[in-house]
Amino acid sequence: MPPLSYRAIAIAFAAELVADFVISMFVFSFFAGDLLTPDMAEGEFDTVVRKVMESTAYVPWIMLFGTATTVGGAYLAARIAKRIPYYHGLAMGIVGMLFIVITWNSEIIWPNVLGLLITIPASLFGAHLARRHMPEES
Repeated sequence: MPPLSYRAIAIAFAAELVADFVISMFVFSFFAGDLLTPDMAEGEFDTVVRKVMESTAYVPWIMLFGTATTVGGAYLAARIAKRIPYYHGLAMGIVGMLFIVITWNSEIIWPNVLGLLITIPASLFGAHLARRHMPEES
């Protein structure tokens, strides 16, 4: 197996996590709307989270944006590494799958399962996009 750039993978995965966090906070705030107040108790916040996840399109939007950041993370890893883009995309997919397993939410299972199924293809697609923008190897 060709040597991977662990630095590229770490940077890209960190960027992907930051993007996921920022996007999820923005989307959650959008769907929660007036239900969020600055002086909420923890129990009230948990109730708002449950309402948003059960009664809106929050989860499908988060899945869509999460897939986009997976594509972007693999693209970034391949571009930073500047070589063997598909291996770096696959590595990003494997790291992403491990992250899903580690952070598994037992309350809503289908997004976790769907995430496991689409992470590798999305990562390889990101690597493919990166490959199209990279010079030919000699």
